[in-house]
Amino acid sequence: MSDETTDSCALEPRLQNRNAFIFATAWSLTYLAAPALYIGFVQAGLCKRLHTSDTLANLPATMWLAMVWVSVVVAWLFPEARLLKRILASAYSVMAAASAGVALVLFFNLSSTFIIGSLILHATLVGSANGVLAVMNWEVLSRGFSPRYRGKALSLAFGVGPAFAVLGSLGAQLLFNGSLFNWVAPAWLAIAYPYNYALLFTVGAIGMTLAAFLVNLYQIPLPEIEVKRESFRAGLVGGFKAFLGHRVLLIASLAYLLVYCGNMVQINMSLFTQEAVGRLSEELAGYQLGLRFSFKMLCGFFLGWLLVRTNPKVPLLVTIGLQMAGILWVLFVPGYWFLLAFGINGAGELFGVYYMNYPMLCSPKTRVRRNLSFLVLLSSLVGLAPIFYGWISDTWSLRVSFWAALVLLFCTTVMVIFKLPTRPSPPAE
Repeated sequence: MSDETTDSCALEPRLQNRNAFIFATAWSLTYLAAPALYIGFVQAGLCKRLHTSDTLANLPATMWLAMVWVSVVVAWLFPEARLLKRILASAYSVMAAASAGVALVLFFNLSSTFIIGSLILHATLVGSANGVLAVMNWEVLSRGFSPRYRGKALSLAFGVGPAFAVLGSLGAQLLFNGSLFNWVAPAWLAIAYPYNYALLFTVGAIGMTLAAFLVNLYQIPLPEIEVKRESFRAGLVGGFKAFLGHRVLLIASLAYLLVYCGNMVQINMSLFTQEAVGRLSEELAGYQLGLRFSFKMLCGFFLGWLLVRTNPKVPLLVTIGLQMAGILWVLFVPGYWFLLAFGINGAGELFGVYYMNYPMLCSPKTRVRRNLSFLVLLSSLVGLAPIFYGWISDTWSLRVSFWAALVLLFCTTVMVIFKLPTRPSPPAE
């Protein structure tokens, strides 16, 4: 709930502001490394450079999504609030190590089999860590912020943060294409394949190392009595039954999964570049990512303000509407103007923030970690979506895959409007 009296924080405003700065900085570092860590565009472009099928080009994204079950195991094994910062630092460290591994494979210019294998392993490790971060970051927001400062933290993280993603994306474009807008890089600055990709993953490794250090500086109020690890039956089986028995939480989780599935058509949007403008997707990948995060930056400030001023349901409808608009843009806008779809879709990608915020508000603080880990686990089913869209495009066409995603998002919008309350409230502890 957005009422201070029902969702307060024991920290003084100064410490909540400090937490907001750390939260936003960690996200900014993640955004800076987005070309390597956001599994999809870059990995698909590299796979296509190695002459793989559309299905194999989508495989890293599938592996990334399939590993989110790790968050459930971590949430069960380590339920104590005092371990929250240590778990966050470990997850960032895993992402740093995975990125460094791919950088080394590319730097030594190993065979295409090694490169594809390293991309799949990287996606697997990043997917494992990403699920843990998705759960633990929301517990940080639940314990370390009152509603007002939570909205501030979200605005900073997803308003300022994407500016770093724009910087990283334009840098990726320069690495891939040797030019940026009308400026051509001099010969001494040009970095040839595969060293351009190696540098990209090196930036990811450095950024995640810094994030691992930063999250240790959080101030998190600890409960007087720590939650103890439950038995497997009580903690996982019983917890999952309780999760399924909470009607509003279950509907909100289903909405999150369906929107996530609809969003995964963005990989096919990137592959559609060749049909739309007659150029390989990797030649424009940096511009696509730049637009994606520029629009996300502008919308991030707005959605944080909107959450504070209205209610948690409004950002759900805004983000899903943006995703539908992005798909329609791809279908009906020809030529290079089609690239704006990546910006519209990028703003809509903030669904991942606000569709997770809603289930958090449905959960008591002691159950945020457990409930969101179950939600993240269920999101592993989304791993089938990229393969499904790849199969549709291989069997029929890329355009048919866009229509399939559009129908899915429309049906989800109807469910959100009629089945979710405006202001969710958690059950008693």
